[in-house]
Amino acid sequence: MKAFSVSIGVSGGYGDVALGADIGPGMDLVASAQQVAQAHPGGVPAVAELLKVSANTLQHKLNPTNTTHHLTLQEALALQLATGNVAVLQAMAKQLGYTVQRATPDQSGGDPVEAFMHFQAQVGDFTRAAADALLDGDPVTPNEQRRVEFRGQELLAAVTHLVSTTAALVPKREG
Repeated sequence: MKAFSVSIGVSGGYGDVALGADIGPGMDLVASAQQVAQAHPGGVPAVAELLKVSANTLQHKLNPTNTTHHLTLQEALALQLATGNVAVLQAMAKQLGYTVQRATPDQSGGDPVEAFMHFQAQVGDFTRAAADALLDGDPVTPNEQRRVEFRGQELLAAVTHLVSTTAALVPKREG
């Protein structure tokens, strides 16, 4: 009987935060890069084409047990830019004790009332996500955690936009 393995691509995550909650502290950076390539539609061959490199070479660089081919920092950045998946950045940040927050474009168009209303809407969304995760008394699921994390990031972005919008309204001093 022949043995075989099947690789199933994972493009999970809540909203645009793909694979974030699945990257644990201390996760190997090469393993996270491998996840990025495998989760992309078409897998490693499609990513290699985007990066204009040999699929064979990229596969070797994404192999955590390979000791001769290594992904450079520039290649890791190009991989994430090409796929739109920042799992390598998230894994690196977790190893250093940081988190990654996506910079969300300002939704207010500079209107202070719109910025305030958007902030309040994000407070409600975050509160709802946290309540859904915590109030049933069951253990928090990975999906619930991803939702809370995503909503928390959106709330932080809304706070930043509100602060920036109000700061723009402060009269400039002469002299």
